[in-house]
Amino acid sequence: MRALIKKFKPALNGLALAAHDRSVAIQLGFAVLAGLVGLGLGFVFWEWALVITLAALVITAEILNTAIERLCDFVQPRQDDRIKTIKDLAAGAVLCASLAALIVGGMIVIRHLIR
Repeated sequence: MRALIKKFKPALNGLALAAHDRSVAIQLGFAVLAGLVGLGLGFVFWEWALVITLAALVITAEILNTAIERLCDFVQPRQDDRIKTIKDLAAGAVLCASLAALIVGGMIVIRHLIR
């Protein structure tokens, strides 16, 4: 059992580090807001499943984006167009996940409001 716990220690450390990152904290705030909206509107099981999955997707994308940015800054601390391209691609992934979450979340909310 200790070996299993030991394997999770780096992952838990990574989550703790991520929680202190401004961009990740903002996404966590949006996830909490989505949860409060879900409670207020009385989301059903499948709606919660979608909201939780999409929130996790966005937060995961943001954590990966942060890791990529930090790695790029470590590898090349000076301005470099290639590094900028890598960072822009990672940021684009976050935007893609965020837009998907916003659209699906909006569809769920609208469904409740027109009932």
